[in-house]
Amino acid sequence: MGTGVTAELSAFSAGLRLDALPPEVVARARFLVLDLVGNIVRARHDAESTDSFLAAARALGMAGGSAGVFGDAARYTPAGAALLNGALAHSLDFDDTHAAGSLHPGAPVIPAALAAGEMAGAAGADVLAAIVAGYEVTCRVALALPAGAHYDRGFHPTATCGAFGAAAAAARVFGLDAAEV
Repeated sequence: MGTGVTAELSAFSAGLRLDALPPEVVARARFLVLDLVGNIVRARHDAESTDSFLAAARALGMAGGSAGVFGDAARYTPAGAALLNGALAHSLDFDDTHAAGSLHPGAPVIPAALAAGEMAGAAGADVLAAIVAGYEVTCRVALALPAGAHYDRGFHPTATCGAFGAAAAAARVFGLDAAEV
């Protein structure tokens, strides 16, 4: 395995155990999942962007899989469910905020962890540990960037930093070790 920030974040996310976390961290993670699911369900039925999201998922061949989107009876591919749940989570802009990183970590992290959990048949505790790992990676990457660096270039840290956290969360669910991450 290499050295540096990538190796450090990979080792952290692969090795994180739910039973080693303070109870208040576990409670907060559970709350954040419930809050995000509420945002997704509301957006699925009330956001103006929902029809476009669903049409795009169908056009990309993401409909008809084995994974769920909250508030929707249809099934999608795991990637489609993660994409739709993430897009819906942020579409009403009521999702969680990490002010110091200027991002919404739950929108990319939680849907990725849940879709991976469905694929792997993972236990809830493993998915929750993955979510905590994904949040930490997302926020750490965002904090490492100069203020405004993304916005000045037309990007949003939720997407760019969140991709690292989503990958870390999914890798944790799948049980990848630090070298595989």
